[in-house]
Amino acid sequence: MSCLVCRLRQTLTGTSQLKACILLTAAAILVPGPKTSPKENAQPEYSSQEFLNPVKVLASDKMKGRGDGSRQLNEAARYIEGRFKKFGLEPAGDSRTYFQHFPITVGAKLGSKNHLTYEGAGAHVALKPGRDFIPFSFSEDVQLRSPMVFAGYGITAPEFNYDDYNGIDAKGKIVLVLRHEPQENDAKSVFAGKQLTTHAEIVNKAINAKNHGAVGMILVNDLGNHPGEPDDLFRFGALVGPEEMKIAALQVKAAVADEWLKPSGQTLEGLRAAIDKDLSIHSFALDPSAQLALHVDVKRIRKRVENVVGILPGQDAKYAQQCIVLGAHYDHLGFGDQHSLAPSQIGKIHHGADDNASGTSGLLELADGLARERAQLKHAVVFVAFTAEESGLLGSNFYAAHPACPMDQTLAMLNMDMIGRVKNNKLYVGGTGTSPDFKKLVETANRQVGFELSYSASGYGASDHTSFAVKSVPVLFFFSGLHSDYHKPSDTWEKINADGGAKVVDLVANVVGELDQLEEKPQYVRVAEPSHTAIGGGGGGYGPYFGSIPDFGEIEHGVKFADVRDGSPAAKAGFKSGDVLIQFGDKKIDNLYDFTYALRAHKPGDKVQVTVLRGSEKLTREVTLEVRK
Repeated sequence: MSCLVCRLRQTLTGTSQLKACILLTAAAILVPGPKTSPKENAQPEYSSQEFLNPVKVLASDKMKGRGDGSRQLNEAARYIEGRFKKFGLEPAGDSRTYFQHFPITVGAKLGSKNHLTYEGAGAHVALKPGRDFIPFSFSEDVQLRSPMVFAGYGITAPEFNYDDYNGIDAKGKIVLVLRHEPQENDAKSVFAGKQLTTHAEIVNKAINAKNHGAVGMILVNDLGNHPGEPDDLFRFGALVGPEEMKIAALQVKAAVADEWLKPSGQTLEGLRAAIDKDLSIHSFALDPSAQLALHVDVKRIRKRVENVVGILPGQDAKYAQQCIVLGAHYDHLGFGDQHSLAPSQIGKIHHGADDNASGTSGLLELADGLARERAQLKHAVVFVAFTAEESGLLGSNFYAAHPACPMDQTLAMLNMDMIGRVKNNKLYVGGTGTSPDFKKLVETANRQVGFELSYSASGYGASDHTSFAVKSVPVLFFFSGLHSDYHKPSDTWEKINADGGAKVVDLVANVVGELDQLEEKPQYVRVAEPSHTAIGGGGGGYGPYFGSIPDFGEIEHGVKFADVRDGSPAAKAGFKSGDVLIQFGDKKIDNLYDFTYALRAHKPGDKVQVTVLRGSEKLTREVTLEVRK
């Protein structure tokens, strides 16, 4: 399941919280299904061993975690292609192959030209990258020369009546800011006591600096709040952020920053202590004759990845142009990197047996079983092994834009993600509200399988079915539940419940059978959901609600709306799917992080001028934000 949809709720070190935070929200509104006769020990019709075999292959050490853009991910794609060929599926990718190719950005690396030089008071001090300073991976690739200002913790927090930028002009300058936030060790601090707020997030400090016109932000550790801790630089790539923020963003050692402050008669510790004492502002411009000359050289790593797509043609001329799509993503985290939930084990293989070798195995088992019965299929069945789900649903997003079967001819999309840890005969099925008869259809399909089902009406979530729901295709999502090995190296094949996984395949096969017998294409229903489930609608809790769902496909500038919630503030203002948000109030929006930061600065009831691009037309509308319930 994708981490990107939950990236905006991260720790300061960049380690993603459970990407299934959206699923957990959905789980809170899961509705138990009717009791069925207990069949927990029933022998699944699909073979448990046949279910387990592909999991063992895909989650093996040889596959090295199937990270997006890796050689091993390509090997996994070839393995899936081989199985599709063996089962007799027709290729449905590019140029009569099984592959849909597209490029993605898989990371960044430091170039050879990074430098940072302090020039002032007769001094010319060249600093060494990796020892004295380090760029952040989301920094703009830029050369500049500029004077500096000290901007405290780099925070603007009107809700706490606190603004480090009060009284200084940061336009065209490089701001030096402390890490974390004021009074972080004080339980009575207005900044949520000892709990860090979103203002402490490094990406937010960079966004705030950019919003104040700064051309660069340099972070320095607040050592006084962390006595005994080393003054370490972040490992390059350890922080998650936008692909490229329109500001230079770096970290320097505290000793380096103290040298810059000496001509002003100040020290980092003295300034930190003064701010923390009573939340007073101690920001100031450094000697204007002193400047920093810097070159941030960050290279974006682009790789070609591929969905694997096969099709079983329909045999009934009346229905053969329509299709049912079965999908599962086959990528995982590789060696972990910033998405790992075991940060101390980054660098070890994250096997991804349940997430999502299990769903991929289910897809292969269904391809095999349905291919044996192809003569009975009225509708076509498309099988898609999605890539780049962990990078933000990119594979399913690409397929939805380039479908093998037109989206308006797609009866439904069935998604299997993490189906290998069935426990106590329980299974979760999402999307049952996306078509009027789906819940009844699933109940019918379950009669001979006997799962204890829990349902969620929503068609949205942190997995690939979302890319279809936003295209008005009914969806069903099959999920066996979260566990403590999620996004850790310990998600290994030995922990897979093969009998349970095979039973999930039985259920999905039955659902396909029920769909294939339909005389009419299922009606799509936009599910009315609580505002707190909106993806990209803003922060959690009871803050302001806007009501858009972002398109996670790659876009150069702005935030594209994959969908807009019915009845939401965005919908009431006339915004719709396909619009690209470029301005929110007085804040320019380059990416989803900018949008989230801008939204959090408001409160329910605020009226905000919002500008979008609709094709080549620029539209500005007033939006009244509502309370997040």
